[in-house]
Amino acid sequence: MMRYRFYVFLFLLNTILFKAQLLDEYPKNQDFYEGGLVGFYQEAHDYLVKSNAKECNENEIYQPRIIVTKEKVIKLIQDSDPENISKNKCAYDLSMELIKNLEKWKPAEVKGNKLGAVTEFIIYPKDLISGYKIGYNPYKNVTPAQYPSGYTAFDSDFVDNFKFLFRKYDLNDDINLEFYISREGEIVNARIYPEVKNEAFNIDFKKALSGLKKKWKPAQYSDIPIKQRVAFPGKFTAYFQKK
Repeated sequence: MMRYRFYVFLFLLNTILFKAQLLDEYPKNQDFYEGGLVGFYQEAHDYLVKSNAKECNENEIYQPRIIVTKEKVIKLIQDSDPENISKNKCAYDLSMELIKNLEKWKPAEVKGNKLGAVTEFIIYPKDLISGYKIGYNPYKNVTPAQYPSGYTAFDSDFVDNFKFLFRKYDLNDDINLEFYISREGEIVNARIYPEVKNEAFNIDFKKALSGLKKKWKPAQYSDIPIKQRVAFPGKFTAYFQKK
């Protein structure tokens, strides 16, 4: 069977995604792999067992982030945290093997057109090899990140900190706010997409974000802290309207 080409590359996500007609995430109810998550992890388990893969330390876990292009070519988004790779080197290496050797990747589809899209998944070698069970879906073992006073409080704090942006800039469009909660509970890699090409706006955005720099309780896979993406799609008008 044909093996899809594998590329590792560094890129500026804000600009390239939209120029290349790539989606930041798969549309709702669409999967990045034939057979969905369960099918993906079944094939991942089968491959690791067949290749006699070494099981990692039980504390190792890795979350690769990739692009599946419309041609089903896999492109790895370089991890901005090399220390994370170093601490989870075995899980990282197994992730790279799976990305290179599994084949049933699916591009996103919008109105009948195939598009590339960004996705990510959890690789916890212990549960993929010796602890594997049919129907395995790691997200059933994930406890989401928690804002100190809950998500309702976060919504309120978000509006309090960002409302000056909504009034200051004459922008009337759908906009998406995204950030990650790190394993230490910090907000990292915050961005707006599509990119707002206004330097003053982006400076003000960073100032507004600094008002949300509270310590979160990080997401966990079983008892292991993991990073988690938080996305806020909304309508950017005089007042923010969360979708």
